Amino acid sequence: MKTLYYNGIIYTMDREGETADAVLVDKGRIVRTGAQNELENEADIRIDLEGQTMLPALTDSHIHLIMLGKKLKSLSLHHIDDIGEMKHLMKEFSTDHKWNLILGYDENNLEDKYRMDRFELDVLTDKPTLVTRICHHAGFVNTKALELLGIDQGVENPEGGYFERDENGELTGWVYDTAFDLIRDQTVDDNVESLSADLDTAIEYMYSYGIAGAHTEDMSNYGPYETPFKAYLATIGPDKKKFRVNLLRNEKVYLQMVEDDPVYLEDWIEKDAMKIFIDGAFGGKTALLKEPYEGTDDYGLQIHSREDLENMVKRARENDDAIAVHMIGDKACEIVLDAIEKYPVPKGKHDRLIHCSLLDESLIRRMSSLDVICDIQPTFLTSDMPWITEYIGEDRAKYLYAFKTLQDSGLILGGSSDAPIEDVNPLLGIHTLVTRRGDRGVYNESERVSRFEAFRMYTSNAAGIVYKGDRAGSIKTGYYADFAVFDMDVMQVAPDDLLEAKVTRTIIDGDTVYQINEQGD
Repeated sequence: MKTLYYNGIIYTMDREGETADAVLVDKGRIVRTGAQNELENEADIRIDLEGQTMLPALTDSHIHLIMLGKKLKSLSLHHIDDIGEMKHLMKEFSTDHKWNLILGYDENNLEDKYRMDRFELDVLTDKPTLVTRICHHAGFVNTKALELLGIDQGVENPEGGYFERDENGELTGWVYDTAFDLIRDQTVDDNVESLSADLDTAIEYMYSYGIAGAHTEDMSNYGPYETPFKAYLATIGPDKKKFRVNLLRNEKVYLQMVEDDPVYLEDWIEKDAMKIFIDGAFGGKTALLKEPYEGTDDYGLQIHSREDLENMVKRARENDDAIAVHMIGDKACEIVLDAIEKYPVPKGKHDRLIHCSLLDESLIRRMSSLDVICDIQPTFLTSDMPWITEYIGEDRAKYLYAFKTLQDSGLILGGSSDAPIEDVNPLLGIHTLVTRRGDRGVYNESERVSRFEAFRMYTSNAAGIVYKGDRAGSIKTGYYADFAVFDMDVMQVAPDDLLEAKVTRTIIDGDTVYQINEQGD
């Protein structure tokens, strides 16, 4: 059954400004584009776009899909700015799980950057509770949680993380990076069915933003990797939930996944690079810097030694794999580039540099000479303004989220949200890319990018990053019939109108998976 989409503004994303009059689709692929009167006789079904705007469906190139599903069903503090309201929500929140998990604590939203500790949390709940900071690189627990895990004042800090202590040596309940991971891993009580439900929730939500796919990292946080992997297979597919994912393989489970060589699902669930963490995040001052944070002797946190990092890169190369590295600070980037230069990526592939938040001219020059791409999160900029300049100073901030400079250096950028860290809505990221504006002004406006380039990061660039540039991310013959339909011309409206735009229909594999307006004939 061939379907014709017509009577809309159809941007192909193949070239800037290029549009198609109509698109004919069959068996999940685009048969061809052309004039409506030339194609309509072949159509069995006709979808009238009613003057709306159609683009290739969007892709989020760095996300944590299962975690997003959990956020949508959990207590989220992401937008809470009142301390009293936050405490009330925490006190009232409870689940039937062994642990209470609360997400999105952000002291930068609270008066005087208020930081709760375990003793205050003890007053609110006597159930073991983990409160995750918005960056997911830190969090805090109550005394009940420490007792349950057998953690006391004598606990030693793991490599690449630490348990915070006050001036008397008492544990505050705050834990960072690998120490945070140790605790978070103990809270897991998921199975294939529960994770599948989380995926279902997340995917349905992403449909509403015109998103048809994601590059996601979930294989190491929910028990043995087989559990989340089976959940993906149980949830996604041509006869199940239609959604396209590429699974990054975390450093903790990479070798086992290589050895097991599980069977993926072509076009739907596909293998991706080895995921590595080298530093933390700015919020907890654990992003690794060349120079210390302003007014301190603290350079941040290096999760792996150079030797350990090189060994991981070497293992990936031995298995003909690329790497995908979380690197936020400029020193973290330097260490990663050193390793990549020593052990180059296999021919025909590229490494993924995730975040690339703080750089400098020399680092960008080195990056542009390597086979690397950048997975960026535009809304990190608006979330970090203006407090980030207090941490790193005005001079270094000139190369903070330098998207235009990276693009002009020939680097491919993939747009993403890092959800649930940030809101998954890609139009928020695109608005940031084209305006550099947050709630408190414009930041480094010379780093603005064009509307077309911004949308490319979520369409054709995202496809190229996972080697699908020949079948995804554009509206052209032979490509996936994956589309997003908007209620306004998102390529032409005023930048702030992007924040009001709505997706009216999402199509994946030729099927409408989300719709808010009745259309068609």
